Amino acid sequence: MENVLEVKDVHKHLGKREIIKGISFNVKEGEIFGFLGPNGAGKTTTIRMLVGMIKPNNGSISIMGHDINKDKVNALKHIGAVVENPEMYTYLSGMDNLKLVASLRNIPKKDLEDVIEMVNLKDRINDKVKKYSLGMKQRLGLASALIGKPSLLILDEPTNGLDPTGILDFREIVKKAARERNTAVLISSHILSEVQHLCDTVAFINKGTIQSIESIKDGTVNNKTDTVVLVIRESEKCSEILKTMEYIYDFTSENNVFTLNVKADSTPEIVFNLAKNNIAVREIYKKNSDLEERYMELVEGGVRS
Repeated sequence: MENVLEVKDVHKHLGKREIIKGISFNVKEGEIFGFLGPNGAGKTTTIRMLVGMIKPNNGSISIMGHDINKDKVNALKHIGAVVENPEMYTYLSGMDNLKLVASLRNIPKKDLEDVIEMVNLKDRINDKVKKYSLGMKQRLGLASALIGKPSLLILDEPTNGLDPTGILDFREIVKKAARERNTAVLISSHILSEVQHLCDTVAFINKGTIQSIESIKDGTVNNKTDTVVLVIRESEKCSEILKTMEYIYDFTSENNVFTLNVKADSTPEIVFNLAKNNIAVREIYKKNSDLEERYMELVEGGVRS
């Protein structure tokens, strides 16, 4: 898959203070990429650079092969964005708002019909925006961003203030855009559950630095290591044997229960070696890494403040 967005060694200073400290990441077509970190981590500053509002001091940002600093017009042509609460003319209808955006971008009427269908506003599109709920306004903002079928959709804290139904609706629309249009999506958020339920990949950012970039599958983080829980009958001999296995990085034990930090997908080799050494294994299973646990480990240093 092609990289839609490429960020390479980007730095940003505000006065003498370095806000962004050399971040690099890519977002591929059809990928939903989560940018996860606490408030003040550097997420909004990064978003502002991606949409051309401010320039990086060093490094490069490329969208569909166009450097945003050297070829800003062509780079931004490929972006749709919803940054905080979308600005709308509340005295106009939803349709009139979308027509204004479409006229500025020379977008045909057929594309308007497609995005209205996608964001489930067909029944209310001719109502004035001042009558819309917050969730409807967010969906209209999303429709506005999706006009013209952008290659990259950027969403900054998109579900702030939405009720659970609004969040579910928003989430389904974003997934549909990625799946059906192959749109690359970048979502900046401090909400763990939002990233966990929506994203394919997550970058953990704190204090202007990306701590790690990891894939998510079925709501769990896929690391280069596995956490394996092992229950055996006799612990003393088992400890000595575990120390000899090169794919076991470290372990802890309590009574006859061992928690192992091991090379990814090495569980079959562990079972084989234990059996070969006549260790009676009562139970062994891989413990999935929860996103919240990983967040606390990477961003908060494992300590909840």
